[in-house]
Amino acid sequence: MAEEEQDYDLDDGQRLSLLERTVSLNRKVVILLLVVAVCGLSVLSTVGIVSLFSDDVEYATKAEVELIRGENAVLKMQVAAYEESLGQYQDILGNSDAAAFKTLILNQEQSYQQHLTALKQGMRDLAKMLPGSRTWLEMYDEKMDLALAQSAARVQELAAIQSPEPPAPEVISEPKSLVKPLLKSKSQVQAPQEKKSN
Repeated sequence: MAEEEQDYDLDDGQRLSLLERTVSLNRKVVILLLVVAVCGLSVLSTVGIVSLFSDDVEYATKAEVELIRGENAVLKMQVAAYEESLGQYQDILGNSDAAAFKTLILNQEQSYQQHLTALKQGMRDLAKMLPGSRTWLEMYDEKMDLALAQSAARVQELAAIQSPEPPAPEVISEPKSLVKPLLKSKSQVQAPQEKKSN
């Protein structure tokens, strides 16, 4: 009862200050409630918008996960097999190098030219020993010259092929003594025969 009497005993200035404090406290509480309400509404609206635009997510079952793991293991084995076969194919391709093949053929042509040159020299030596051999020597000489020219043309064609360049073998040319005709006229060939008959 004494407190009630104190409340009634307040003068107007004290009542006014008490009222202002109460209004100030109420204003702060209302502002705080408004801020909380605005935050709550923004959170709810964001969740609503996100849920509208998001797809429904389906989660995998254990059986599906195991199936995917099995497929993954099979694919890993296939990749390993492909990598192994790729290594084998690379070895095969490395062994069939175009430059090595080109070098082999060029060396073969060089050997062919050496053989023809030696054969041609042997025919000339034989023609010197046999009387009347000029006609067959000229005939075979032309064929040998043609074969040597064709071989030289093949070497030039091989040299023109684009590949990593190995050292090109030299083209064998005839010795200068073979280029000059060694045949004598018929009278010079028959002269030794007449000497023998005398």
